[in-house]
Amino acid sequence: MTEPQLNEKVQQLIKKAEELQPNGIEIQYHDEKSGFVRHDQAQHFLRNGKLVIDVLDQTDVNYIVSHELLHFMLMFEKLPQIAFNLESGQQKLDTKYTATGMELYDILMHFFVYNRQRELGLIDARVEDLYFKGILAVLKPEPQDHQDDWMLLRTVNLLDTLIFFKDQQDNILPKLRELYPKATAQAEKLYAIVTAKPLDSAFNVRRAIVKLYKEFDNALRSYGLYEMNLNTYVSLTPILSERQLRLEVRQLFEIFHTDMKENLHFRTAYIGRMKSDQQNVFVIPEPKGSEQQRSVEFRHIYETSVGKYLDSIDVPYLKR
Repeated sequence: MTEPQLNEKVQQLIKKAEELQPNGIEIQYHDEKSGFVRHDQAQHFLRNGKLVIDVLDQTDVNYIVSHELLHFMLMFEKLPQIAFNLESGQQKLDTKYTATGMELYDILMHFFVYNRQRELGLIDARVEDLYFKGILAVLKPEPQDHQDDWMLLRTVNLLDTLIFFKDQQDNILPKLRELYPKATAQAEKLYAIVTAKPLDSAFNVRRAIVKLYKEFDNALRSYGLYEMNLNTYVSLTPILSERQLRLEVRQLFEIFHTDMKENLHFRTAYIGRMKSDQQNVFVIPEPKGSEQQRSVEFRHIYETSVGKYLDSIDVPYLKR
């Protein structure tokens, strides 16, 4: 197989990414050419200290490689990150919740990724056509007489479509509303929620993620599906002021027992969530010892300053 030639803009991106990843970047290609583009046509991961970009589809390698590079580079920006520290004991359920939580987070990051790709000239009218072709190829139209199992997938993908075409929605919404009326309506609600405030600070980005997870449950309910409670399942970086970091844990957080396990020590999990928005910030295993010893430990936690405690359990935070 002849390795495709990346254009100069993407090669420059690779050089910038290599400054963040000194062990190097390896790009590996598969032979598939679908004739459309989607954001899931590649994945990136670390292997032996090297960043590997695995390109699954070569329809537009410049678009897909730059997309993965920009996602990777966003990890080094001062933006909230997510983590998955819980397991329910039901592997399929955990896989579904983790995949959905990550997908929604990545889609919100697409506000930054797509903007940068457009600035670099890597999204043009041709790529827009390939993207929309991909949506129509992957998403089955909604059945008129019943509700099928595709509603979640449609909603997530259509939210991404609205972000991709954020300045041209009038051009694509008529077709989406025709083929996917219920899912499009929910995607528009989600889009309105995450764009209610400009995503111009880490604090606003975090708030958008929290609201997206909450509103996603409303979408699931509208389809008669069970809620995912991603605000509880997914840990999200807090954005804290110097004053908040000096407060005691009890003033900002509530720590509650769950039926799930903490997935590092595999002990009963306790979730620390912000009182202000009920968002999971950290997960700790149940302290060892007697009930009285555990009570003493929790009292100590609650009386510790927020900054000192988060540092002690290696939970990252960003400062306002």
